[in-house]
Amino acid sequence: MDKSISGLSALISAAFLFSATAHASGGHSEIIKQVTDRSLKVVSSFKAVDGMTGYVLDSKGSPVTIYVTRDGEHAFVGTLIDKNGANLSAPKVQELFINAQNKQAWSRLEESHWIQDGDPNAEILVYAFVDPNCPYCHRFRTAAAPWINAGKVQIRHIVVGVLARDSVAKASTILASKKPHGALIRNFETFRSGGIVPVHDASERGKSGVEANNRLMSELGVSATPGIYYKDGNGNVKMRLGLPPESEFQQIMNP
Repeated sequence: MDKSISGLSALISAAFLFSATAHASGGHSEIIKQVTDRSLKVVSSFKAVDGMTGYVLDSKGSPVTIYVTRDGEHAFVGTLIDKNGANLSAPKVQELFINAQNKQAWSRLEESHWIQDGDPNAEILVYAFVDPNCPYCHRFRTAAAPWINAGKVQIRHIVVGVLARDSVAKASTILASKKPHGALIRNFETFRSGGIVPVHDASERGKSGVEANNRLMSELGVSATPGIYYKDGNGNVKMRLGLPPESEFQQIMNP
């Protein structure tokens, strides 16, 4: 289901339609005020079909679309479709909400505690939230190795500790190592036999960085590892949760 038809939309739509028409004398600004009063934030507006104005709003990190009629007298919450069933709301949600969020996320990723893996001058840059105990992170790095070794891709691993009891200790040891990339690769190469062994002193030094990465992961709504951010051929920032299928993996490594 399209995110723009969220549970919240279903809950507020009836109340919104009633209050919007009740306050119609104030024009559509009054209509939009009805939902911003419900703690929804207007992200952007756009011209829709039949003279309507569409709005994309932020509901605690999820997009909601609202359409106001030409005369400003009525509005509805939900997804707009055409006679062929094509979703007309989804492209606007992608452009005005998801792409904008991912662009902001990219700036925050640049400031996170990451470990460089690959040529710093590589044409393709990828960020990945990774847990030392994550088998899918291991498989992602394995699949990416040819591109990394060829100097075509740089992956910036944002090490987190979210999966197992010793994940924070392992991630902290890697991050605070004298050679973080070497420690990252050591965990990768010994993954099947348990991975890197936590070192107390390094773990204590690196813990704050890992905890900051954990908070960033949560704030960005990344709910699985690897959590991958990359740019497509048009420069738009994309996000992928979990191990990508082969077709998408090729798009990440060679957009």
